[in-house]
Amino acid sequence: MEMPKLQPFAIKTQRFSFYSKLWRLLFRKRQWQLVEDWHYVLPNKRVIIIPKGFVFDGSSYPSLVWIFFSPTGLLLIPVILHDFCFTYDYLWAKQGDRVYKFKTGNGFYKWSALIRNVGIERNELLLIDYFMWLVCISFGWINWFTFQRKMSEELFPVNANKNLNL
Repeated sequence: MEMPKLQPFAIKTQRFSFYSKLWRLLFRKRQWQLVEDWHYVLPNKRVIIIPKGFVFDGSSYPSLVWIFFSPTGLLLIPVILHDFCFTYDYLWAKQGDRVYKFKTGNGFYKWSALIRNVGIERNELLLIDYFMWLVCISFGWINWFTFQRKMSEELFPVNANKNLNL
């Protein structure tokens, strides 16, 4: 599997007071952007695409998770998928030359289960992935409602526009 190509955004601390810098150090999350479309094969062998330009910070995972695990470490793959699913409530899938929206409106619990399964397959850390899933279903619904209220600009996979089935 090819890893996603990411660009980090700086957490601005220049020209801020000491306390403001400390606040940013403790509570700001670094944002990352995909610099090209990222193709991933789900456990069911379906190919999905996270489009170029998607910006994420892992905030769909409850902050409690961050105490134990970095969102850019072992959890990177599940975090990218989780943030995309929470932002748009669908995935882009590819079958042959056809690109289409996959599982539109799947909802909080089903996305959380999918991400758990991706984590288990990807990291082979059953206990940790089930712990993450329990934390997400226990506390992640707050983030789910926050993400669902935002109107995010829809992103389309590059080179897929001519084969797009909405």
